Amino acid sequence: MEEWFDILDESGTSTGVRKLRSEVHRDGDLHGASHMWVISPKREDGSFDVLLQRRSHEKDSHPDQLDTSSAGHVSAGETFLSTAVRELQEELGLPVCAEDLTYLFQYRMEYVEEFHGQPFHDNEIHAVYVLRSNFPMEGLTFQREEISELVWMDSQEILRRLRAGSAEMCIILEEYERFLEELEKLQWNA
Repeated sequence: MEEWFDILDESGTSTGVRKLRSEVHRDGDLHGASHMWVISPKREDGSFDVLLQRRSHEKDSHPDQLDTSSAGHVSAGETFLSTAVRELQEELGLPVCAEDLTYLFQYRMEYVEEFHGQPFHDNEIHAVYVLRSNFPMEGLTFQREEISELVWMDSQEILRRLRAGSAEMCIILEEYERFLEELEKLQWNA
């Protein structure tokens, strides 16, 4: 069954219009998504790892590429935060609640590409969150329809690859840089 999305205005507020996911991506309507970054505790040298997911080959956009730890569209009637909690539970099997997440910022992006021979117009406002974690890889279960594998990667290695234009990743460089900046502002001691 196809999802319904609330169409948003530039401030991220619902306009009262709802459309099917396929129509939204066909027409390029502004809609919401939540991006969650799961990070490991800091090591003594200050470095840390970020959990990445490899998108399933069947995904309607960016199949087989490495992406944020967890992400999902805001379904009609949902909030960015409830979407973040739901997606972490559905995609990664993490029993989190809203209090476990730290809101970092909102990010606006738009692009038009072709996937599986079909045009795809993504026009989104992302709410970006971080989850500090020390979950072992073997303890994580993931949604096979969405994800083909999970990978822990050093945060600076991700940045190096993104700046080099890695085709293996569909992470937005500007959003990732801002994510790292916001973590520094938090002066977190995970």
